[in-house]
Amino acid sequence: MSELIYQSSKPMFVHNLKNLSAMLKKAARDARARGIEPSVLLNSRLSPDMFPLVRQVQIATDHAKGCCARLAGVESPVFADNETTFAELEARIKRTLKFLAGLKVSQFAGAETRDIVLQLPIGKLSFTGADYLNGWALPNFYFHYCAAYNILRHNGVGLGKGDYLGVVPGARMTGKIARMMGAKPAGGTKKKR
Repeated sequence: MSELIYQSSKPMFVHNLKNLSAMLKKAARDARARGIEPSVLLNSRLSPDMFPLVRQVQIATDHAKGCCARLAGVESPVFADNETTFAELEARIKRTLKFLAGLKVSQFAGAETRDIVLQLPIGKLSFTGADYLNGWALPNFYFHYCAAYNILRHNGVGLGKGDYLGVVPGARMTGKIARMMGAKPAGGTKKKR
């Protein structure tokens, strides 16, 4: 079960943070090409009562690093939440990925039954590691990851499902879907053109 907890957390966060990084780079290029001040995209929201893009990215990285740290039984790095540019958000994602890279499978041993306690300003939450991962950390990560994607898409950045999903880990693809998703053919190497 510990292996499943590991596979369902660190590798998935890494994959999706890399996708988020690629989407933000695409957004920065798009803003330049359309003559849009980057701060317009960075401060855009889906709704007045929702966080802007910058905060969505900050929270997504917080859930990724916080979840894996708790499951691995280590301290999570604390970031200042002071990013205001695409480059600073990229640096935050890189710091998160660097932290995740340092975590080993062995640190997740027993993670499914580890007691996870979150002290929030409005109360305390307690979970087993498995319940925390599946019922709290992953849903929250994907909420903010999806909100970031949707903010960019809503503002005209040319993103699609392929940007959101990336090349799905472990998927073997053939035909049009392989080309659409930028995947290597099922044989293992890209065809020469």
